[in-house]
Amino acid sequence: MSASQSAWVQGRVWMVLSLVIVCIAAAVGLARVYGVTKPVIDQQKIDAVNQALAAVLPGTDHFEEQVPGELWYGFDAQDVRTGAVVRVAPRGYAGPVETLAGVGLDGLVTGIVITSLKETPGLGLKATQAWFRDQFRGKPAAELKLDKDGGTLDAISAATITSRAVTNGVREGIEKYLDRLLPAQPGMSDTTGDE
Repeated sequence: MSASQSAWVQGRVWMVLSLVIVCIAAAVGLARVYGVTKPVIDQQKIDAVNQALAAVLPGTDHFEEQVPGELWYGFDAQDVRTGAVVRVAPRGYAGPVETLAGVGLDGLVTGIVITSLKETPGLGLKATQAWFRDQFRGKPAAELKLDKDGGTLDAISAATITSRAVTNGVREGIEKYLDRLLPAQPGMSDTTGDE
């Protein structure tokens, strides 16, 4: 091997070696940043969920998760159950519309919050507006239907798919857990699973 070939090989080896060193340093740096930021991000997610839970079930001091990611019971400061919250994610026009719905002990909706959606700006995104969400308050699950479907809820103009997804999703989510949302009636067995 000639001297020029040897220098060329050494140059290539040094290039590859320096690239490997930079990649390892970057990986270590990213791992450290991830380790520092992950607990903060996780706490922010927990806080966001707790804020949303409190928004849909007013007067509640704390929540206990009953079905992971789907059902929470709300309790006041004296540890008396105030209601429940269900999470649904029906398919809207552009993807899932993640929604939390609070239900009081009387079976009526106390509020809904859209926690995540990827709908069309100016149309489906209107599902997050107060006028749309407030229509649900005070209604039992059976009455949660759009006026186009024989109910009393107004759809969002030009966003019927999103309106229907939220309405049907909330109704179906409440109906799915209805036996666990309402307190046990006298003479009936407790269906909460607490023993």
